[in-house]
Amino acid sequence: MKAVIFLNGEYDYKREFVNGIVNKGDVVFCGDGGANYAYIYGIKVDYVIGDLDSINPIVYDYYKIKGSKVEKHNPEKDYTDFELILHRIKEYQEERGIIFEDVYILGGLGKRLDMTLNNLHLLEEYKNMTFFSCDEEVFYRESTFTLKGKKGQEFSIIPVSDSVEGLTLRGFKYSLYAADIERKSSKLVSNIIVSDECSIDFIRGKIIVILRKKI
Repeated sequence: MKAVIFLNGEYDYKREFVNGIVNKGDVVFCGDGGANYAYIYGIKVDYVIGDLDSINPIVYDYYKIKGSKVEKHNPEKDYTDFELILHRIKEYQEERGIIFEDVYILGGLGKRLDMTLNNLHLLEEYKNMTFFSCDEEVFYRESTFTLKGKKGQEFSIIPVSDSVEGLTLRGFKYSLYAADIERKSSKLVSNIIVSDECSIDFIRGKIIVILRKKI
């Protein structure tokens, strides 16, 4: 069981991709205008949250009739619609005694640079989130992990701590062993996964990972 969030960013996903992201039993949250896109893709929505200045009136009425919970907030608020959704997800989990294994975000990248950067900044706090564009996945890690089934994809690491210590990369075109990488370094950009299973090991650090499918 996971949460899926539709935000009001760029949408160039194919319908089959979106249908593959949203599975039966997932809980779907829309940030204001993100509901317009959920509507286009024919997605059942559980919550619409925000100041509701971007949602199409037809979409608003449709989801109200379908029983979606609509939470309207004052436009002069201290949080973005995305942050309001993340707060609501936390409350949802506490109320039901559950934990979403993953939170997938569509429309969280592009269109507005300020919103994109703010969204990515939240990865460090909400560590189980993954952002999707049509050809990229973006997520956060602060400990060793492996990836399976990503052979052929481009792989980049963006350090968000002062350094990444003892970094070892196995299963990549450009391997690395026990290297210390400073935050300002660009040597971790545009690697390529060459194995069906690859590993990213490090002793200490905080990173944002970007996976990009070759088109």
